[in-house]
Amino acid sequence: MKTKFKLNVSMAVLIICLMISNNSIAQRSDKSSDNYQTLINRDQNMTHGGYIGFEFGYTPVAGRNAFLSGFHTAWVIDHTIELGVSTKGFVTNPLPDMALENRQYMYTGGYGGLHIAATVFGNKPINVSFPVLIGGGAISYIRTGSFNYYDDFYPESHYAYFVFEPGIDVQFNMTRFFRLSAGVSYRYTSDIYLIYSNSSAAPIASPSILRGLNAGIKIKFGKF
Repeated sequence: MKTKFKLNVSMAVLIICLMISNNSIAQRSDKSSDNYQTLINRDQNMTHGGYIGFEFGYTPVAGRNAFLSGFHTAWVIDHTIELGVSTKGFVTNPLPDMALENRQYMYTGGYGGLHIAATVFGNKPINVSFPVLIGGGAISYIRTGSFNYYDDFYPESHYAYFVFEPGIDVQFNMTRFFRLSAGVSYRYTSDIYLIYSNSSAAPIASPSILRGLNAGIKIKFGKF
């Protein structure tokens, strides 16, 4: 009888030990799965943020130096994906046009559209972003005044176009709510036909007038 009682106690202890062991293994398995990071996982808490940003840079237009400025706003998903809108404007230095009585003319215009970006290591102090802009814009060839660029606007020609602009930015997380970045992009546009308004209808510039590299600095404020 005593032997049977001791056997039952031993079996009970063994079962309790096995249950504790299984529970410990399950907890370790859960912890290891929590440390496993995935791009898409419904079981993890996904972070959301947003920002507004400003851009200042340089771009060539028809062989002239041009000042480029922009405004961006986007929704940031899980420190990785950005969805938003982006707008940019540009203006070149004025030069005399022999075909137009040597008067001063410059190129000016802008474009904008959907902004999509993928960021690598977005929660690190230094990270890399790959932005893409898809949209449209317009360019004008404008006469400027002799003493003040904005006294005498007269569009000789203007044209609308489609734009696709991929780029790469190196970003610096200065604070939790302020980010500074520097980067380059390539602006591809549909053919642009600027022509003189006189009877000759001669082309003012090449149809690829706006295709080329841009360089700029961006400042962003928000939650990243």
